[in-house]
Amino acid sequence: MLRRLFKSRNRLNHPDAAVRKAAILALDAAAAQGIADEIARLLQHDSDMGVRIACMAHVRDPALLRPLLDDPRLGRAAAERLTALGHPPPQASEAPPPAGGGLIELPLAEALDRVRAVTDVDTLIDVALAARGELRDAALAHPLLSRATGLNALEKRSRHRDKTLNRHARNGIERIRSLHHEADAARSRAEELAAALARNAPALRDRAWRERQHQLHARLVEALDAYAEQRRALEAWGEALPDLEHLRPDPDTLPSLAEAASAEASAEAPAAESGDPAPAAATAPPQQGEVPPNGSSISGHGAADPFEPLVAEFQALDAALAEGHEFEPVAAQRDRLTDRWLTAADHRPPSEAQHRVFESVSHRFREVADAMERLAAAELPGLPDVPLELPSSTGVRLPAELWQAVDARRTALRRLDKALRQVQWPGWAGPPPRLASLLEAQGRLQQEMAAADRLLAEEHRRLENLLTELATAIDEGHLAPAQSLLSQARSLIDALPPAGVRELGKRLGRQAARLAELKDWQTFATTPKRESLVRAVESLAQSPLPPRDQAERIKALRQQWQALGPVTQAVDGELADRFNALADQAFETCRAYFAELAAARKTNLEERVRICDQLETYLAETDWQHADMKAAERIMRAARDEWRRFHPVDRGPGRAVEQRFEALQARLHDAVKAEWERNLAAKEAIVEEARQLLASEQPVGHKITAAKALQQRWREVGITPRRPDQRLWRDFRAVCDGIFSARERAREAAEQAAAEQERQCRAALEELAARLDTLAPADASPAELRGFRERTAGVDRLPPGRRRALTERRTELVGRYQALLETRAREQRRQELRALEAWDRAPSGSPDGSPDGSPDGSPQEAPEFLNAEVVKARLASAGQPVPRDALHRLAVKAELAAGLDSPAEDEALRLEVQVERLRAGLSGGDAREDARSLADAWCRLGPKDDAVEPLRRRFFAALDAIA
Repeated sequence: MLRRLFKSRNRLNHPDAAVRKAAILALDAAAAQGIADEIARLLQHDSDMGVRIACMAHVRDPALLRPLLDDPRLGRAAAERLTALGHPPPQASEAPPPAGGGLIELPLAEALDRVRAVTDVDTLIDVALAARGELRDAALAHPLLSRATGLNALEKRSRHRDKTLNRHARNGIERIRSLHHEADAARSRAEELAAALARNAPALRDRAWRERQHQLHARLVEALDAYAEQRRALEAWGEALPDLEHLRPDPDTLPSLAEAASAEASAEAPAAESGDPAPAAATAPPQQGEVPPNGSSISGHGAADPFEPLVAEFQALDAALAEGHEFEPVAAQRDRLTDRWLTAADHRPPSEAQHRVFESVSHRFREVADAMERLAAAELPGLPDVPLELPSSTGVRLPAELWQAVDARRTALRRLDKALRQVQWPGWAGPPPRLASLLEAQGRLQQEMAAADRLLAEEHRRLENLLTELATAIDEGHLAPAQSLLSQARSLIDALPPAGVRELGKRLGRQAARLAELKDWQTFATTPKRESLVRAVESLAQSPLPPRDQAERIKALRQQWQALGPVTQAVDGELADRFNALADQAFETCRAYFAELAAARKTNLEERVRICDQLETYLAETDWQHADMKAAERIMRAARDEWRRFHPVDRGPGRAVEQRFEALQARLHDAVKAEWERNLAAKEAIVEEARQLLASEQPVGHKITAAKALQQRWREVGITPRRPDQRLWRDFRAVCDGIFSARERAREAAEQAAAEQERQCRAALEELAARLDTLAPADASPAELRGFRERTAGVDRLPPGRRRALTERRTELVGRYQALLETRAREQRRQELRALEAWDRAPSGSPDGSPDGSPDGSPQEAPEFLNAEVVKARLASAGQPVPRDALHRLAVKAELAAGLDSPAEDEALRLEVQVERLRAGLSGGDAREDARSLADAWCRLGPKDDAVEPLRRRFFAALDAIA
């Protein structure tokens, strides 16, 4: 039945990559040849690598495979497929040297023009890797680096070399992939909707059919619009997608909903007039889960989706599985829902989201069903009905039946664990009641076994401790303690399981034998020692020591007497009576001393009570919202010091006062601790800010300023506990040291860069100086001077100490080079003037092209640099009288501009020309008197005869002085 649900789907456009890959692998050669275009599309644009590799087995065009050779994930598979097709890829050769380095050396405007005209991706990548600023932006904006192939090449070349370029390439590649994925989804949706629109055959042209047509039409248009938008976005990246406009439906073919309503109303009218009741089957609403034959929804409205309530019920079924409801009702409900789903699918397909819900819930149900089958087949052990009762504390005699019950439950727990592992119940699903009871029993048994193990381990440790103490008592000759320890160890070892205490039993036997030997020896050895102790205490009674030493000595002698063990003979009893009487006599001298100590303890107790009263008053009267926390911290520490000073006190009354003091100190400590925690949090925040500052990409100067501000904030923070404060200070100091060391490194790097820049500039200056020593003016060029300025532009960025001498040297050399350029320009101007003079002296053609009476009858050609208007004016004035006055005036004007003297007979004309120049300057007119403009004005006056030769020589001599 599931086949009917999916038979209309194109599996190559399925959203699940595993389904697409399985569909490609299932194709034979003939089927693959029929959908070659679809396979080529998936090979180039599918988002899953497995699908693209599967497509290679059906690709026969080498042109589709060669672009994939550079892809790190597909290159190997593409090479193998090319080899299988008889087109092995070329062997990798040594990469050519970067082609973009030469562009970097060009002037910016020329380099930008060259970059825009580049047709090679590698050259653009070389420029992007080597250049910065506008030139790099121009390379990245080139269309070749806005396509997938160019971005892939840029990503590979910039990897581990330039993070900015690599990030730019990866962002572009990811954007293209995202657009392809969105376009594939839109295309799949459009094709599915087009197929659904075609399947919605007009068998029943009722209102439900017409509404369905309108819905499918609107969804298809929406999907095609989304696809067209993605297609346009990919075209901007140089990616081409097939056009789906042939799927766009014609709006004129849509049926009218108004016509359908009127037709239904007219069809119902006769039936109402006749008075015949409608058939019950026609008016009864469909039962829950039924789908009407005409494709209307459960609610009876034609436009509703029958899968929407089913999706909600499947989700409720999934929630029941997750909550662990009884499986049989859930399984029955699932069968009913599946039948209803497949019945509805026979009339119309569900959406992708609805189908995913159906598949997901069906898969999860199958997991639970399989686990239920394994649970039913599992061999479960018998479980105890009552819990295991263990003693609440050690030290009591444990019955042997207890350990037998523990062994039986341990075996049952092992079998239950094995059975539950075989069930493999899914972790997302709640257990059903039966499994829940088994899991509860498992947990209860695990807790009981853990408690029994802890009890047994504690009993073993207690027995080992008793044996250790017994051995120590025997070694030290303490008979009474050793006898007591032996009895306790025997009682304990009898209550433990025999399997775990065999070695401990052997140890107990060895210690019992040693204790018997000790009894025999001690009876013989203790009497002389007792006699010695009696003599020692008698000496103290007769010759007492200072009270404190006396008391300590009596106490030590009593401890030695007790260490000899119990009295076992009559003579030892007499010695004991005598020892006690002498000890009481010797202690008489200590009673006054201890009375003084009692008075001192009473005084100390009163002082401690006073300290408590002062603390309580301080705590009650202090406004903790505005308290001086530093003073509170000092009071807390001073109170503790004062308390220790008043010591000792009587134990009974002192304990109550001590409890009061500790409670007051705790209250004060809580207040101080709250301030500590706030201040520690503030300092931890400062340390974290410092770490983030150290890891940021901000300039070093900004980091230094921010670090100093953080240090000032640190000093303003209030009290903190010493040890955490020292730890935070070490962390903060380490981070600040890292920031300040970065400044030092930056300074060193800047110094090194400045030194390197200075070296390069000095080399350029020395190179130009050597060039100027041998450079003739004719060989000088503005381009060479401009290149020198660009190479030494770094001088202006050097520190003042390094810059001053280099700037003066560069100014000197630039001045010398400019002088050569001026000399060259002046010589060029003079050559042009000489050429103009020769051309003016030579014969010229008439306006109609006939010679003007020259000896050879041929006019001399005008210089190329001469303005065409000047030549035209000269030709136009040919044949006219020579304007001697104008020529005379030009000669005087040239002499005046050059600062040369004019003949005496021209003084009046010279004065007139000077007046004209003054007037032109005052009126703002054009008073240009450079050599070239004067020469053009001279040549405009047409051909001249030999009579003007003196004026010509005067005129051009003055122009030569001006140039």
